[in-house]
Amino acid sequence: MEFKKTFDNYVLIKLDKENTSIRLKNGYELYLDTSFEPEKNATVTGKIWGLPSKLTYSGEPNKNMPWLTDMELKMEDRVIVYYLSIANAFRKEMRRYVLEGEDRYVFIPYSSIYAKYGEGFVQPINGYVLIEPCGDPFVESKRKRLEALGLELVTLTEKSNTMVSFGKVAYVSKPNREYVDEGVSDEGVDVNVGDTVVLRKVSDIPLQYDLHSKIDGGKKYWRCQRRSILAKIQGL
Repeated sequence: MEFKKTFDNYVLIKLDKENTSIRLKNGYELYLDTSFEPEKNATVTGKIWGLPSKLTYSGEPNKNMPWLTDMELKMEDRVIVYYLSIANAFRKEMRRYVLEGEDRYVFIPYSSIYAKYGEGFVQPINGYVLIEPCGDPFVESKRKRLEALGLELVTLTEKSNTMVSFGKVAYVSKPNREYVDEGVSDEGVDVNVGDTVVLRKVSDIPLQYDLHSKIDGGKKYWRCQRRSILAKIQGL
């Protein structure tokens, strides 16, 4: 299929091959039952095959882009996409896909793309931040202080705070300039690579699941937008 021009903020993506197996370190190939927890084996990566000439933002709910941001993709960029946007494209009532032999193409909203990546680089878009999980820094700080005194922390564990998650910022995108959602903004959410941040538990969503992670040697990252970050921790 030739490259296409798309409309209404849709992007055409040529999906990578289906995740029906994994290659083990000993060289053997392990075939997977992808009907079990399909979201963990879904193909969420691919190459840009079609783009709109511009992104349209009206500022109205359920119309056009849900936030105001710049177009940051070009043809043949490799991208990581929201699982459900791909699953929805293949639904019978949607039929936003094209099959050409073994090649699969899907039309998905630009807003459903988390990041573009390639050899040696990862760049989030759409206001997303990629965060590497870490333990509770308050617990770790207390543990180190006690160890310096020859004591061991035994009563407080990293699971002491179950309402939030902690992580270190690995990659950041440009802030979104505006959101349709009232009272929501990226303004003032000043985070940089290396910062330790606090998230709500519901925001610690994997960028990709472990078996099929494509970036940084399969390292686990969460993906969330700047607006979902509660705080960053300093001075511990």
